[in-house]
Amino acid sequence: MTFHRATDPVVLTVDNWIHTRVLVLNASYEALDEITAERAVVLLMGGVAEPVADREPHFPIRSKNLEIALPETIRLLRYVYLEHRVRVHDESRATLAGVLRRDSHRCGYCAAWARTVDHIRPRSRGGPNTWSNLIACCAPCNTIKADRTPEEAGMRLLWEPKAPHHLEKRQRQIWKQLAGTRAA
Repeated sequence: MTFHRATDPVVLTVDNWIHTRVLVLNASYEALDEITAERAVVLLMGGVAEPVADREPHFPIRSKNLEIALPETIRLLRYVYLEHRVRVHDESRATLAGVLRRDSHRCGYCAAWARTVDHIRPRSRGGPNTWSNLIACCAPCNTIKADRTPEEAGMRLLWEPKAPHHLEKRQRQIWKQLAGTRAA
């Protein structure tokens, strides 16, 4: 099972493989962060991490004396204690770029390409700049909706906007993948 992020190159070559992202798991298999493939290889070679899943299709990384597969996910061999992690929740403040990235630049009303965001509850009515109140919106839908709620404008949201939890989502995918490989 492979997971490709928007920032990864479409076709891997010897010139661009270092720009792909690799998921780093704690020793407990908890998702920590995504790092560059170059940094992941350094961690693997230093004996700090082990590969959990190789990238598909297989992409070998070669040196004079060694060949390893480009990993999709690595796991740290020693547990890293994180004292405080800021959790993003639905009522956290959101940014334009963050909302567009969360919604993959798709309009929440018609699924067309979106370059702006819309306040579901309009700002003029006290609508906050939070993850649950902002949705990507194309210019025509934003104009039609104007300063009204979706209900007042006769528009329906295609999905409920929520705070992004990309690492938690990846964590669930990894647990499913690991459960499937152990059962086989």
